[in-house]
Amino acid sequence: MCLKPGSISMDFSSLSSTDFYLAIFTSVFGFFVLILLLVLKNSSFEIWVTRKIMHFVGGTYIAFIVFYFESIMGIILAIIFFLIIFLSFLFFSKFKVLKEYFVLKNCRSDERDYTFIINTATTLIVLLILLIIFNDYPPIFTAGTLTIAWGDTSGEVIGRNYPFIKYKIFSQKTLTGSLAVFTFSILSILVSVFYYQLPFNVNWLWKIVIGGIACAIVEAASWKWFDNILLPICGSLVMFWLIFSV
Repeated sequence: MCLKPGSISMDFSSLSSTDFYLAIFTSVFGFFVLILLLVLKNSSFEIWVTRKIMHFVGGTYIAFIVFYFESIMGIILAIIFFLIIFLSFLFFSKFKVLKEYFVLKNCRSDERDYTFIINTATTLIVLLILLIIFNDYPPIFTAGTLTIAWGDTSGEVIGRNYPFIKYKIFSQKTLTGSLAVFTFSILSILVSVFYYQLPFNVNWLWKIVIGGIACAIVEAASWKWFDNILLPICGSLVMFWLIFSV
């Protein structure tokens, strides 16, 4: 069995053995992510650190694994398997910490109950829409997903630890955090270009820089967690611009 990333069949009636095994692997990966969450939740890390680690790990995995599936049914099956594991954990008393984290626990100081799970569900829906739209162009989806996984995560990690020049549009931001979003958004695009072995054009460089600036502006001007929705869209559009620009 040889795996390589490619477009996904939208045939809901077919399920290959490759997709079945990938669905199991993905659900097992999700299981270990939940275990990691439990470990971090009971550690000395602040809750925002735990949130960003999950953000980075989950986003990176999704960005690269999706296009190894052959059909949309494989992805749906992976989601079903994971939900069975997640819901089992959620309603099992020994792991009630998951319920506190995903449903009843604030992950940001200005968030209310259920915000985290609504945020996560909305982000995944946006990624699914991008997947369907850019199904025939894997680098576009991967770039958009990495932009949120790497760009958004680095912005908060660096911005919180090195808060140089604070400013506020809708939410509190820092210049260092915005520069991190800019840098890692560029890295996300470049990794997508070279991972899929696109014929790199030197003229792309200035476009990639503009794309990084656009992602930084989107993150800086986003209200609350709306950057999780807007950043992958922005990153995907930048890659679309690169691929289809003359």
